[in-house]
Amino acid sequence: MSKTTRPTRHSAVLVAALVAVGSLGVAPPGAAGSASARYTTPARWAGYAITSNGHADGGWIGGYLMGGRPVFVTTPTKELRRSGYRPARAVDDLDGRHGPGRGETERAAWILSKYGGYRDAAQAAAVDVSVYDLVVGGSWRTTGARGERRIGEAAQPATVRRFARIMLDQSRRHAGPYRARVTATGADVGGTVAATVRVTDGHGRAAAGLPVTLAVTGATAIQAVTGDDGRAVARFTESQAGWHSVTATVRNVPEHRVHLRLPRRPDQAEVAEGGVRRTLVARTQAAVRGPQTLSLQPSPSTLVTGSAARVTATVTGDGVPRTATGSLYGPFASTSAAQCAGPVVGSASVQVGVDGDYALPALVPRDPGYYVWAVAVDGTPTALPVEGCGAVTTVKAVATISVTALQPEMSAGTAEVRVALAGLPRLPAVTVTLKVQGPYATQQALATAYCSGAAVASVDQKMNGDATVSLFPYVDQAGWYGLQASVPAGELRQGSQSTCMALGTVLHVS
Repeated sequence: MSKTTRPTRHSAVLVAALVAVGSLGVAPPGAAGSASARYTTPARWAGYAITSNGHADGGWIGGYLMGGRPVFVTTPTKELRRSGYRPARAVDDLDGRHGPGRGETERAAWILSKYGGYRDAAQAAAVDVSVYDLVVGGSWRTTGARGERRIGEAAQPATVRRFARIMLDQSRRHAGPYRARVTATGADVGGTVAATVRVTDGHGRAAAGLPVTLAVTGATAIQAVTGDDGRAVARFTESQAGWHSVTATVRNVPEHRVHLRLPRRPDQAEVAEGGVRRTLVARTQAAVRGPQTLSLQPSPSTLVTGSAARVTATVTGDGVPRTATGSLYGPFASTSAAQCAGPVVGSASVQVGVDGDYALPALVPRDPGYYVWAVAVDGTPTALPVEGCGAVTTVKAVATISVTALQPEMSAGTAEVRVALAGLPRLPAVTVTLKVQGPYATQQALATAYCSGAAVASVDQKMNGDATVSLFPYVDQAGWYGLQASVPAGELRQGSQSTCMALGTVLHVS
């Protein structure tokens, strides 16, 4: 075998570093290419015949066909034979002491992927010389002596030169790993989820013209193509609340790795596959919000001033922790007037999660009247916020009545009794009834009866809350009497009476 010229960037160092993937086919017997009569080259696929020189860079400028896939020579000074190749392997850096670096590898891979799969003679020839330019360099550059000579021997040298210049320029601007990122807008049930995928090239520029499949869980996938801005958008109508998986599958993406086939013998030429494309898959989640339900129950529904008022919120619709805030409004004069606006006693919050009943912290109303609860449950990414107004609570006042006889020892006649009323609003006025119960023969008999006897005198008096009046019952029989005043129950008050046998409530008539 004749002595060969070593290329400027020797590729022999790659053999020790690379292993392959995929298998190599056998070219048809008798295919032309190698100057050696002992071997048959792989089938010529697309390109032009040029002068043979006993090396892989002679006899043909363009691509070959191996196992049904186009390949391009990467070591021009070796011999191109039809067998003895390892499976192909994706290589992202053809690095070595004299070999091409990652940048040149990515550019060569981009050209091979983008243009190496089309069966066009001038285009295949341009891929051939562009790969030599990047992977081998030196005199094999498109502007080097051997590169110029090979291009000049092609049937259409001007076209090959122009195509190669375009390929090298584009690879400089676009080569490298492409990336896809998908985003999705949220929506409410019955609304539209907009899924957007953006594809960028190896330099972060928009990658246009790539076919995309956009899919959302539960919906029919939509086909699209990236536009000049590298984006493709699809819209999906969603009928169910929750998190929905959004997937963008981008096809025909240019490779940033050289799919290299190494020979089993060191004197054989290495080849790289053309037309290999990648598929990128990007995923995200889209939140679709559905309604929550809320019902309110007072606990208790009736209480007295100074007692704790509570509300129980029954919440369904989402299991995500969120806050329920309740506010107690009032007092109002009637249930029909009660509304979630105006004076407020206070607010309290509780964390809710799974569907269920949640008791909010208690609030204490100080005045009688009707109160109403307003509860708001926060929304989540998959649930709409919800508010409720209701759970009317009746708060009743409790009157305190005291009775004092100004002359506990008296003769038959008119007694003077002071009655004090507290704990009720000033208005409206209420009727206070003072009863004189007896007579009893002894004070002990009165104590034993404990104001349960018949009333010998009774006086009614209209009084405002927090007031004191003097009443004058007439007592004409001798004996012991018990004095007791009472207020009847009302819509917003409890019935109450003074304490029997308390100090000042016993009257002795002689």
